[in-house]
Amino acid sequence: MRTPSLSDTAIAHLRKASVHPDGHLPTNVSRKLLNLFLEEKYAYRNDSDGFVREGKEALTDLTSSGASAQPSIITLEGRRAALTEGQLTALDEGVESDGRMARTVPWPTAHALARLLLVEFRDELGEPSPGDGIPYRTALGKAVTETR
Repeated sequence: MRTPSLSDTAIAHLRKASVHPDGHLPTNVSRKLLNLFLEEKYAYRNDSDGFVREGKEALTDLTSSGASAQPSIITLEGRRAALTEGQLTALDEGVESDGRMARTVPWPTAHALARLLLVEFRDELGEPSPGDGIPYRTALGKAVTETR
């Protein structure tokens, strides 16, 4: 479940990264929060060659002159940390074997998970139907439930 020490601001940043097409954290994340995200493995950063940097080393290009800072990218653990307990329960336990969300999952919860790209809506034929239809857990949603 979510680390109790995460502030509302931290959760908001993780949710913004969750909806970014490439999972990038917003550029206005404070250095303190970014350090927390890196330490807790809620995010990672690559160097210019594409290798993952760990811990404080990941912050070095933010302070070096002339360097173009690489974006910070949310991890599965970060996506999980952004969920409420109810959302995580729905995503983990409220799913049938074919990926369909259980009928007991409240509609607002399914929509919130869809905004975070962890659930998608499909029509009766199984075709994507954004915003309306039957909620199904996405592959990303399944991966989030399998972390830790």
